[in-house]
Amino acid sequence: MKNFKQARLSVITAAILGLAGAAMLPVSVYADTPAADAAATTEILRPEIKAILTAAKELNDAKKPSEAIAKLAETDAVANKTPYEIFAIDRTRADYYYASGDKANAAKAFEAVVATNYLPKASQLNLFEALGQLYFQLSDYPSTIKWLERYVKEGGPDPKGHEVLNNAYYLNKNFAEAYNGVDSQVQADIAAGKVPAEQSFRILASCKSELKDDAGLLKSIELWNTYYPNAKNWLYLLGQVHFKPGFSDRMYLDIFRLKTDLSLMKTGAEYLDMADLAGRAALPAEAKKALDQGFAAGVLGKGADAKKHESLLAAANKHADEDLKSLDQGEVSANKSKDGNGLINLGMAFATAGQLDKGASLIEQGIAKGGLTKPEEAKLHLGVVYYWAGKKDAAIKQLQTVTGTDGTGDLARYWIMQINHPLAK
Repeated sequence: MKNFKQARLSVITAAILGLAGAAMLPVSVYADTPAADAAATTEILRPEIKAILTAAKELNDAKKPSEAIAKLAETDAVANKTPYEIFAIDRTRADYYYASGDKANAAKAFEAVVATNYLPKASQLNLFEALGQLYFQLSDYPSTIKWLERYVKEGGPDPKGHEVLNNAYYLNKNFAEAYNGVDSQVQADIAAGKVPAEQSFRILASCKSELKDDAGLLKSIELWNTYYPNAKNWLYLLGQVHFKPGFSDRMYLDIFRLKTDLSLMKTGAEYLDMADLAGRAALPAEAKKALDQGFAAGVLGKGADAKKHESLLAAANKHADEDLKSLDQGEVSANKSKDGNGLINLGMAFATAGQLDKGASLIEQGIAKGGLTKPEEAKLHLGVVYYWAGKKDAAIKQLQTVTGTDGTGDLARYWIMQINHPLAK
């Protein structure tokens, strides 16, 4: 049908995610003196180097980091520096560069500190994370990945380090790695009973979109919409249902029903299509209701087709009134049938006419009687009628039994999604 063209999901860019501008301070790896947590604490600095470091510290304490850095440069003229002296100088230099706002040179100095291997493991891990975060702020994503992969590999426990690594993967277009990392955290949160951050779902969906993985994209958006429903995602999901293999055209009416509950019916054509499908399904009350809603929404009864719409509504009102008078007689006939199909159809007629408890009872009887040509559809409709009647727990329990591959199974899951996390009107 023309109103069910495939919905397009816009590409979620890094700018939308806001990753590149994330403000992250490097982990502190400093002590009052470089020797405080060095592995070889018995080593000492030669007087000439110690004097330069002391003078530089005084300048830095006086809020003059640039002058402190210039003072440290005097150590370059000292020959035959020991590995420990190199460590002490570069560690102090990194501190002052960062204090002055020169993150690029701070990162280089930090790398020099790592190369000395004077820090114990815990401080070394902190330094790996600090380097990763510094390079992330500098938009140097390959270097971010280099240091944070090392941080993770060597047992770095801070979740922020893992998060920045995943963001760097994404911004460096390593979409498979970004997806795996974020998905692992999302699944861990869900298993722990936590609600994952919405940005995580945005990244998962964007990665699958970039990887041209349509099935993975659909799964990611379903998961996103489970926790953070929004109209755009709902339209995407409903637009995909009828593209799956085995989809039955009968289910278009059920898509419209869910779309109506979500308040996502926007055009006159949608209301007209729903009314037409309801009429073909021998549900004139539902056809009338669809047209009424179209008129109330202001998308029917206007323009060049206004008279046509009014004629359709008049005919729908007449058919609905006539059908209501014959429903009781239809129940007698349905009860005499050897199978439950008649009771199922009649139950939907009562339900869509507003008699929800009666409709649910008839559908229950029809399912129990058996011999159904569309058993999964019957189970779906019973769950929907329970929901319409305000019996949410019963609706969810019933909908969980629907396993059809003709659209019924997908729609049952989507109804549960809407019941558990209703879309804000």
